[in-house]
Amino acid sequence: MGAGIFDLRDQVDELDAAATQWAAVGTALSGAGDDVTSGARAVLDAGWEGETRDSFDEHRRALVTDLDTGGDLAGTVARHLTLAAGSVRVAQGRLDEQWASIVTVPVHYGPGGELTWLPRDEAEQKAVNDAIDRAGEIRGSLDTALDEDRAAIADTVAQWESLSTRWASVANGADPFDLPPDADGVGAITVGDRTIFNTGAGDDTVTITIDPKTGEQVVTINGQVYRVPAGQHVVVRVGEGDDTVTVPAGTRVDVTVLGSDGDDRIETGGGDDTVLGGSGDDQVKGGAGNDRVSGGAGRDYVDGQSGDDRLSGGTGDDTVYGLDGDDRISGGDGWDYLEGGAGDDRLDGGAGGDTLSGGTGDDTVFGGTGDDTTYTGKGDDTVHAGTGDDTTYAEAGDVVRGGEHRVTVELKDVPSAIRVEGSPEFQARVRADLELLASSPAGQRMLDNLAHNIDDSGFLGFNKDTLTIREYSNPDDPDNSTASNDGHGNYVINYNVALDHLRTGGGGVDGPPVAVLYHEFAHVYDYANDTLAPGDYHGDDPDNQGTPNREREAAGLPIDHDDDPSTPEIIDPDHPYELTENGLREELGAPHRDHY
Repeated sequence: MGAGIFDLRDQVDELDAAATQWAAVGTALSGAGDDVTSGARAVLDAGWEGETRDSFDEHRRALVTDLDTGGDLAGTVARHLTLAAGSVRVAQGRLDEQWASIVTVPVHYGPGGELTWLPRDEAEQKAVNDAIDRAGEIRGSLDTALDEDRAAIADTVAQWESLSTRWASVANGADPFDLPPDADGVGAITVGDRTIFNTGAGDDTVTITIDPKTGEQVVTINGQVYRVPAGQHVVVRVGEGDDTVTVPAGTRVDVTVLGSDGDDRIETGGGDDTVLGGSGDDQVKGGAGNDRVSGGAGRDYVDGQSGDDRLSGGTGDDTVYGLDGDDRISGGDGWDYLEGGAGDDRLDGGAGGDTLSGGTGDDTVFGGTGDDTTYTGKGDDTVHAGTGDDTTYAEAGDVVRGGEHRVTVELKDVPSAIRVEGSPEFQARVRADLELLASSPAGQRMLDNLAHNIDDSGFLGFNKDTLTIREYSNPDDPDNSTASNDGHGNYVINYNVALDHLRTGGGGVDGPPVAVLYHEFAHVYDYANDTLAPGDYHGDDPDNQGTPNREREAAGLPIDHDDDPSTPEIIDPDHPYELTENGLREELGAPHRDHY
């Protein structure tokens, strides 16, 4: 019997922290119901009549009821976590007493650290036996108490999940009550300190600026100008269609943007903004400020940019970047790619197999359910892997709890030879991808090779090769990125940082934008190492006939490497698979690209 029977090796402080968090959630939910009721009275008591009013009030009542219920459920979880922590502390105290009762009995430690008592007489033997028996009883009583708390929490969580399911569609942008059809024109209404614009159906273009002379907020919808007094909170609700809402960078105005059906493009400025993408495949950029963003349903791309943001991908397979600031990022359902960027971030993968990257800073990562791949990045990080077949790439000093596979990575700085040109937002966004690659075994090998080739180029330190990353912009082919070589060792990558869905000869494939950047790096690798596959493809893939072999080579797809149709096509042996797009995708746990 080992000494471990007397030591619970508990993490009771984490139970305390969890109880505190759940109690805070309960308080927030209970207060939110009062806020909803107070806010709704402003419109319900203002003479609003009709079916929509009745539907709204029914929705309000249901929401307030469930907010109160959620507050009670959160309080129940907090209470049982506190009880569990107390039970553990009491049990450990009683175990310490039993250990103290036999501490004078001689012991022998085996080669594996196992402990054997060596009592000198019958009295000491009895004392050891009694202490072990009592320790077993203490542990048994603790198990019973913890089982009761565990059962209560499990029942509460089931009710919590039922609430979550009931409101999931609304949270992801579905109409919460019976709304009238979108009007053909623009509607505007002022309620208290809010001015609400409804753009109506169609593909709308909205811009919000500040008049520097008057301080008024200028809302331009499809060319029509509306002026809103300073201090009013502007809410824009776009209707059906693919809409574009823009607040220019640096414009310090707090706005709320509510997306709807369609693939919307929303970019806010320097205020503390709230954005709900709604259904559709949306792109949202939060700008500066402490923003709250949910992509809603669909495959969404969310970039919080600077500020302490709260970002959620919603349902669907989403891409979410926090970037500068201490961000809280959740993936929701589906396969999500979450990148914290700079700052002390908190990432939660949620349901589904996800890829999570803490970035720089002291981050906390929760994998959730599913088979997750996590990169801690630089900083003192903590990972809770969750359930599933998880892999974590971490520094030696990082704390990793759970998970089936831990790979210790010695992080390196991003090579200074790689230059990034463009706006501060673009540079920060690319920097996050480069830091991810510096945390990845495959990425490190790629960066090392590129830096080595640049360092070894030129003569006596002059005329060295260059590698520059710039922002991709081509209105005629917007969903693309490119790599080029001028023939003199000057390599340029034009990168679309929001490209997370690729059109291929055999249909679309999802994946994080960093896989696109890696594909272009693979081209630069071939330029620098003189391994560029010549000619066009005419192999077994019917969807890629005539595709340049260099593209399939960079993607990590088989090519006819020897110009002999009678031999099987293979991955180009001159280009290591690890240094291809699919090589990185495999490490990330991202979908495989079957075609170019």
